[in-house]
Amino acid sequence: MDKKLSFEILSWGFAVVFAALFMIPIFMRSGSNFPFYFSNTTSIIVFLTFTRWIFLWTYSPFSRSKWPRLILIFLPIPLFMYHIDGLFEFQKFVDEEGTIAFFKGSNDMGDYNFGRFIKYEYIFFCVGALVTIVLMPIRMVISFWRTTNTKDKV
Repeated sequence: MDKKLSFEILSWGFAVVFAALFMIPIFMRSGSNFPFYFSNTTSIIVFLTFTRWIFLWTYSPFSRSKWPRLILIFLPIPLFMYHIDGLFEFQKFVDEEGTIAFFKGSNDMGDYNFGRFIKYEYIFFCVGALVTIVLMPIRMVISFWRTTNTKDKV
């Protein structure tokens, strides 16, 4: 197997495990009361994957392929809208219900603190994903520029 493909598969596995390390404690404490599992998980995975691609694009197995780069120029548009909507919905939920609503009427101080952790964790990864989503098309245009304008062409 190609080293670049192995690195890509290993990186995706790392992103999924990393997301699970954040989502499992939330699930253990709040159960089905946390309605943002999918958007939180996608934020973590998009943040990690796009950050890796922005800085380590040359180690990607499709770093010289035209179609994946073209897709990564236009894919961030719906991803950006999805993450903005998720962030607004989360902020609206926290403003109206509070973070204690994740724990079904609990009055334990530990739940208040864990609710704050959930809030800050979600906002951190969602905003990080939004920043990397904005930067990804710029990185792909740079990649096109570098592969088109090489010095060894006549």
